[in-house]
Amino acid sequence: MTVRIDIWFDYICPYSLIARQVLARATAPARTGGLQVETVWHPLEVNPNCVEEAGEYPRGVWENAVRPLAERLGAKVPGPPGHPLRRARMAFFGYQYALEQDAATRYSDAVFHAYFHQWQDISDPVVLTALAAGCGLDPRAFRQALLSPRYTRLHIEADARARGVTGATMVPVVTIGTWRMDGVPTDDDLAGAITAQSAGPA
Repeated sequence: MTVRIDIWFDYICPYSLIARQVLARATAPARTGGLQVETVWHPLEVNPNCVEEAGEYPRGVWENAVRPLAERLGAKVPGPPGHPLRRARMAFFGYQYALEQDAATRYSDAVFHAYFHQWQDISDPVVLTALAAGCGLDPRAFRQALLSPRYTRLHIEADARARGVTGATMVPVVTIGTWRMDGVPTDDDLAGAITAQSAGPA
């Protein structure tokens, strides 16, 4: 059988970055004993109604919360973004297009890396188009998608569904069957939930 993992994320959330690394490690074939695991990513904007601009990162949060958690879970994080955004809606418009092109994983990897490791402005269509091109997407079609009402609507609908399903206002949220974690799970959390789900009803 295939075990499905659903995770709700935001590109500007460092905990989503950590969860992405933990999930990749925990769902590797060597860790799952060959069990098929499908990970489904869902966008959920933490601040959907605020202006899309940069500001200072909250003092102390990175060193007192983000970095210690990453170290405890064996994840790698750089320093805080040089120009932290309050939201990254434009990047999510691109995600909807990448999803249709079967390039969502490559695109998200590129967006996370650009924002957290290279301090690039992922609210800038020029930056996003370059990232998409690096993922093998057609840059012209991608740029058109960013400005298309269709992909705006797809993202807004996906975000609304995410809030309706999870009731969440923060990310990440991870579910495996009836198991749920609000926050970043550990390897053991995921292993236990995957095993329980693969075993089926008692």
